Amino acid sequence: MNAAIDSFPKPFVAFMDGVVMGGGVGISAHGSLRLVTERSRVAMPETAIGFSPDVGSLFLLSRAPGEIGTHLAMTGLPVGGADAIGCGLADAQIASQDIPGIITRLAAGESLDATVGSTVAVGELAAAREWIDPCYAGDDAVSILRALRAHPASGAQHAADVLTTRSPLAVSIALEAIRRASRMDTLEQVLEQDLTLGAAMADSVDFVEGVRALLVDRDNAPSWRHRSLADVDPAEVALAFTGGRRLARSSPGRS
Repeated sequence: MNAAIDSFPKPFVAFMDGVVMGGGVGISAHGSLRLVTERSRVAMPETAIGFSPDVGSLFLLSRAPGEIGTHLAMTGLPVGGADAIGCGLADAQIASQDIPGIITRLAAGESLDATVGSTVAVGELAAAREWIDPCYAGDDAVSILRALRAHPASGAQHAADVLTTRSPLAVSIALEAIRRASRMDTLEQVLEQDLTLGAAMADSVDFVEGVRALLVDRDNAPSWRHRSLADVDPAEVALAFTGGRRLARSSPGRS
């Protein structure tokens, strides 16, 4: 479906008003016109539940300026409308109160450009590249966390704090996944990678535990399989990309 949206021959307009996360990004960010509002909160928060960003989001995030996409993929932090535009997940910002009128004008056949206008919104991540780009350089999650901890910017310190709460394995896989996505030519290739990772992680210890902690019991106290990023074996990360191979599964008594 995400691929079909991307290649749909007719205009596909997405109103990304309010919370747009996970699958919500999949059914909006691949459209031909993606509109955010002052209420938009956009994210791919999968590492918080022991999973990797999917729905083809890494095709877009891997092409965001500098290392902004890496920052968002690993931490899963939400951004507002202006930053969603800046990292390539949206096209323009409108006022939420204008949505009904815009729908009416589009239905009447008015052109997309004329309907939306050309208002430019500036977010916070562009300035944050001062610490995002150097800290997220490279392919080693441990080195990235160390660089964030060493940087004096408050945003870097916050990102480091967030990373230590995420599944170490999921964070490591997300980093490898976005690096691979940056070398892929099409959305379909990234979606195939998402499918492979999804099959590997669907019943893993961390995914089961992450869903429990965030969505079921809601104690926000997941017990991840690895204590830290340093404990993640690169071979286990590589295994997730092999296809037809699953990561360590949850025990029968854990749900």
